[in-house]
Amino acid sequence: MSEMDEQPVLAADITAADDEDEPKTLADQLRLRRQEIAESRTVLLPMTGYEEYGVVVQHRLMDRKEVEKIGRKILAETRDRGERNMRILLDTIINSTTGFYLQELGKDPEEIKDDRKGDAPVLTWPMFAYYLGWEPNGGPDDSRSALEFCFGFNEFSIGQYGIILNRWMGNTGVKIDEEFLGEVL
Repeated sequence: MSEMDEQPVLAADITAADDEDEPKTLADQLRLRRQEIAESRTVLLPMTGYEEYGVVVQHRLMDRKEVEKIGRKILAETRDRGERNMRILLDTIINSTTGFYLQELGKDPEEIKDDRKGDAPVLTWPMFAYYLGWEPNGGPDDSRSALEFCFGFNEFSIGQYGIILNRWMGNTGVKIDEEFLGEVL
């Protein structure tokens, strides 16, 4: 993992079976759970539409100031409520992304590396879009367009992914795969 020193939390790990050595009192369990939530700063989320290939995206927890900055920037760009909400979602996904990985069942995630760029790790949405064959063809060559390309220009797919990311950011201890992904993982 090149971007962060800590090991990211896998969605599957969040729902791992209870350990027999886990504290037995309610107070001990609550303290342990609070510690797990406080320490969770990154997560690997399965990318909607690419689950069968094991593509997962690493995201970091954003702080309130970063999110407020995104909101102020978007307010200056548009007053249309629907467009504003979509742009905030896109920019939250973009700004929290720290890398792209392949996750095979039971194995550690491996960075996706672009062999056309000297095996450079794919860290951003534009890098992933180019890796997938994106050619802007006169359109905007920016992170939002790249993200939209990666999701096949399907706003519902982006929205579904954003819901999972926002749910994790709101509660880094949430059991993502149980609540949203069903038996995908």
